[in-house]
Amino acid sequence: MNAELISRNALTFSLQTPADLYRKLHFEVLTLYNNPSSDLTQRAYAVMNAVTSAWQLKDWVFHALEEAGKLDLLDTLAARKIKGRKDFGDFLAKNSPWLNICFQLATAAKHFGVTETFGLPQVITSIEQNAQPGNELVDMAGTQEIMVRTRNNSISGTDLVLLLDYIWDDVLVGLGLLEKDAVR
Repeated sequence: MNAELISRNALTFSLQTPADLYRKLHFEVLTLYNNPSSDLTQRAYAVMNAVTSAWQLKDWVFHALEEAGKLDLLDTLAARKIKGRKDFGDFLAKNSPWLNICFQLATAAKHFGVTETFGLPQVITSIEQNAQPGNELVDMAGTQEIMVRTRNNSISGTDLVLLLDYIWDDVLVGLGLLEKDAVR
């Protein structure tokens, strides 16, 4: 392993840049999406790992742009002045229902609760029957799914992390922190 990488942040193994953390997220998403465990506890763990990685990307992005002297790119992304790391997270949670869900799940995992909700509906997680329309012979034992709901949105945990992958891919490419089509 490169000594420079070890000295930069030895606590993250070989993950040193937002692109590295995004590749970890992408790996988690593909593993979950292509090989979903039939064990709902394992699936919940996989969803929480991916959601936590997705939410932490905001800090990695802020740090990378700050070190490069390019924080003004966040102002362009937000179409307003971003006043700091916390403000960037607030912007993401307020402007994307999917990143707000990500914020709530990751924060609850870290602190056992969410203290700020930005006036948005609270997220509810559940395990529900996921019957497919038009299939009268649904095997109910095999159709349970981890679901994430708000007042206005409902999405499976697997689809949520896939959507977060697409959001971060677009943001990182737009900020110049990931080469277009570098991961896909």
